[in-house]
Amino acid sequence: MAKEKLESPLKSPLLENVEDTIEKPDYSSQEEEYLKGLRKKMELARDNRDTAHIEFDGMSYLEYYNLNERLANTYVEPKKNKEDSNFQSGTIRVKLFALLSSVANLDLSGDISAYAKSGFKIQSLGDALEDVVLKTNELDTDDEKKVLRQYELLKQGTVFVEEIWDAPNKKEKKMKGKFTGKLDVEWTTKIKKAFARPSRNIIPGINVYLGDITKYDSREQPYIFTVDHKPYEEAKLIFGGWDRWDNVPKKITEEILSWQLLPTQEDFVEIIRYQNKNDNEFAVLINGVLMTPVGLPFPWGYEDYNIAQQNLEPIHSKFAYGKSLVFRIRNKVAIYDEMLRLGVGKTQMSFKPTLLNNSGRILSGKVFAAGKVIHGIPQGAVSLAFPEGSQGVTTSELAMIQELKESIDSETTSPTFQGQREGGNPTATEIIELQRQAKQMLGLVIFSVSLLEWKLEWLRLLNLLKNWFNPQDSVVDEARGVLRSTYRQVGVNRPIEGEGMGMRMVIPTDSVPTDPRAIMQAEDIVSKEQGMPVRFIFLNPEEVKSSKLQWQIVVRPRERRTSETDKLLFRAFMADAMPLMPNMQELQQEFSAVWAKNPQKLFAPNPLPSAPEEMKKGAVSPRTSLPSPEMAMGRRVRQTLGVV
Repeated sequence: MAKEKLESPLKSPLLENVEDTIEKPDYSSQEEEYLKGLRKKMELARDNRDTAHIEFDGMSYLEYYNLNERLANTYVEPKKNKEDSNFQSGTIRVKLFALLSSVANLDLSGDISAYAKSGFKIQSLGDALEDVVLKTNELDTDDEKKVLRQYELLKQGTVFVEEIWDAPNKKEKKMKGKFTGKLDVEWTTKIKKAFARPSRNIIPGINVYLGDITKYDSREQPYIFTVDHKPYEEAKLIFGGWDRWDNVPKKITEEILSWQLLPTQEDFVEIIRYQNKNDNEFAVLINGVLMTPVGLPFPWGYEDYNIAQQNLEPIHSKFAYGKSLVFRIRNKVAIYDEMLRLGVGKTQMSFKPTLLNNSGRILSGKVFAAGKVIHGIPQGAVSLAFPEGSQGVTTSELAMIQELKESIDSETTSPTFQGQREGGNPTATEIIELQRQAKQMLGLVIFSVSLLEWKLEWLRLLNLLKNWFNPQDSVVDEARGVLRSTYRQVGVNRPIEGEGMGMRMVIPTDSVPTDPRAIMQAEDIVSKEQGMPVRFIFLNPEEVKSSKLQWQIVVRPRERRTSETDKLLFRAFMADAMPLMPNMQELQQEFSAVWAKNPQKLFAPNPLPSAPEEMKKGAVSPRTSLPSPEMAMGRRVRQTLGVV
């Protein structure tokens, strides 16, 4: 038989028997009163959100949300009658993805700047945090998540994204030897911490409850709470080590009386996370059981909500939710689809018209097949029931359908903007004008997604300052004979001035090197090893975490650096610049950046001019003589780096 040596109390979920007898938590009088107040707040927010609102055309938010889902996914309703048509044109989904593809091609990364108390900009510190944000985005597969949250914003009109420090537990099993098909196998099981990193997650709007539905800005909400439903075993992996986990019922029965906000299916638990910004208060309830102490401050370390909300189109300034693209155009698209369905029916009637049988006999439908020879039926015994209806779709009806289509295009995107050919023979000027109008419509979308990314960049920055620069381990410094903390290092591809694409590394260390010559020498050695230019940015983690810096984040929407548009613009720039005898080395660097190539490999090296006499005598090079960044928390943050 297989044997398992457990290093933790967890067993296989399929074999574990959970007792039905769960003890009620032993709450103090303060906890009882606190829990009563929490439940009242949650029920009030639930009831206020899920009632009918004129802003949603008399629907509740839940009905509005589900309607948007059906519209965006071209839901085809079942036929009520056999002869009915359930045709859907899919116009909404096509328009939705036309806008999404245009937005997805934009670079919406933030430019981060740090300022000392004196007001001077610490350029390298901002560069370092930009690099760390870029690397954590890669670890979090944020490119895909970005498309999903932009899709959610267009589809629902409101999107909620949380920023968390994800330090999950995972169950690790190791076999003693190899599995050969025998049942007598032994292994060990233990719970380990997985790699911790920041993470952004979309929270479906139906899982978010706002304390005041009349507050447009979510940062002004009196409180926010989210509801999540997870399998019992998955929740146990997260919360199994908490003090009151043994008081959490696996399922709610008449014998186990507990409180739940929403109905929960069997073997699932309801997890509620409550946060109150004004009181800096956080609470967790699992199947109604209070898992946190009264008044617990935000565990993420900064006094702001860790949830960013963004609306696409404001409804009005006293309503928390926005209007979606699909909801705005749904009526016109419904009429358009109905006209197409009727047109399909009328075309079918022209091919197979309704007939009157005056022959006095029962005729099979087969007698009307093409090329069929019919005997014994007098001429005129069969006639058209509706001669006018058998003519098919008329010109005026086609014009009406086209008018509806153009009206929908004017509110969303034209065929030219979607990469399709316009009807007729439009001139180049007409096409340019249509694209200009489409980009004007896209302007609000770009503004909304840019604002969303700006909010998320701020949450990521605060998350990193709190968690990223914590030591990971300790190693012995043999030179000094002391323990030295080790930190996460980051390397990202960046254009290096005068040298093309290279790598910039952010190296947190308790002992920031102060000799520019040594740093330059190390950069040269690593550059030769990597086959590309490498630059270092050294940071003192404690000074970065404790400093009272002023931060600035700017998101400038622009097409990605290597987009086809950039390449076309560069060709035009080259044509204008060549008669002016430009610096060819600079053009080579720009060319390499646009095409994402290494200029050292792409172009033959140019002969270097001889070094000045003062440099031959050992003077510091212009690059290394640049001042290092200073002024963090009133202390000097010495960072020697290659400025990019």
